[in-house]
Amino acid sequence: MRNYPLAGITAAVALLALQGCAATGGTALTADTVSATAIPAANPAFDHYIAWVPRDQAQTATVAKAVTHISLGNAREQAGNELCAGSRLMNGKVTSLVGPLPATAPAGAGGYPAWYYRISQTPGLHGCSTIGNTRLYRSLRQNLPDWISIKTAGTPAPGVLTLLE
Repeated sequence: MRNYPLAGITAAVALLALQGCAATGGTALTADTVSATAIPAANPAFDHYIAWVPRDQAQTATVAKAVTHISLGNAREQAGNELCAGSRLMNGKVTSLVGPLPATAPAGAGGYPAWYYRISQTPGLHGCSTIGNTRLYRSLRQNLPDWISIKTAGTPAPGVLTLLE
């Protein structure tokens, strides 16, 4: 049996070490933020994973992106272990990425300084054909940090994008 939690811990330690590093392409912590109206609209034909990464947890855009991908990977692993006898859940093909952009999380989420990062993918989860998508998405959402939400294809898009809240 593979030891995925150890990989997550190792990655977390590496991210903590990167917190103080400025990387090319990473945006330093700044008071400048983009307004919600400047964020491109999400295409309703795709699934969207929306992260409002707290800037006190990720001082650069590069770290915010890494923390988001690690959190999604860990949540897919946990959901697969819980529902699919250890099979890893896989998402569809990535169609677009937006951000990370310095922003302020919506007031309903706490209005804190954040990095907005959206991953858009072709709809559906794969790797566990015996369980319906609604249940898979619900389990995935329960294993994500509060600052990541899911908007599935075809879900209405008013304001903050969420799934099965």
